[in-house]
Amino acid sequence: MSRFGSNSLAFFNSVYKEIPPWDIGTPQPAMSALLEKYPPTDLILDVGCGSGDLSIYLAQLGHQVVGIDFVETAITKAQEKIGSLPPEVASLLNFQVADALKPSLLEQRFGAVVDSGFLHLFNPDQCDHFIEELALTLLPHARYYLHEFAIEFPVPNVPRPITATELQARFTSDKGWHIQEIQSVEFLSRVAPPVPAICACIERLPA
Repeated sequence: MSRFGSNSLAFFNSVYKEIPPWDIGTPQPAMSALLEKYPPTDLILDVGCGSGDLSIYLAQLGHQVVGIDFVETAITKAQEKIGSLPPEVASLLNFQVADALKPSLLEQRFGAVVDSGFLHLFNPDQCDHFIEELALTLLPHARYYLHEFAIEFPVPNVPRPITATELQARFTSDKGWHIQEIQSVEFLSRVAPPVPAICACIERLPA
């Protein structure tokens, strides 16, 4: 059972019938600032890319990006946005319907993975599996950028909090990781005040 019921795909399909509350039309400012401070290396994978705003932002900076999401409606919206972009930006984007919990199935290695509100959707055991997948997906010295809620809400169907303590326990040097930085930030939405959040840049160490 996920945090979003027995059929999480149906839940998110229903959310994307309208504009999701987290879809603010631009990348989350905290994520943009993190990427500016620690510039990513291509090829970039955007896990849980939604309607594509973060991927498009990265492509506008000149990066080649693959955006994946299991919600077909979200990917359709992302692909529609490509049509209004300059050809040199559009050519850098590839949106696909795929399971972002299993990025190794793409059979590509990436110089960076960006995660704007993905990890916090999953229970700890699912996060264990996803981080194992990250290790298979990232090239040596590649970076994982994450931006997640850091607060618990007493209602169903919401993300769980991700804490610095959890990140420090999961991403250790003996498991092949180096945490560049963890920041306390905010997560913006269209429908509510900003909520406490966490950002981090984590490097994959060479074997």
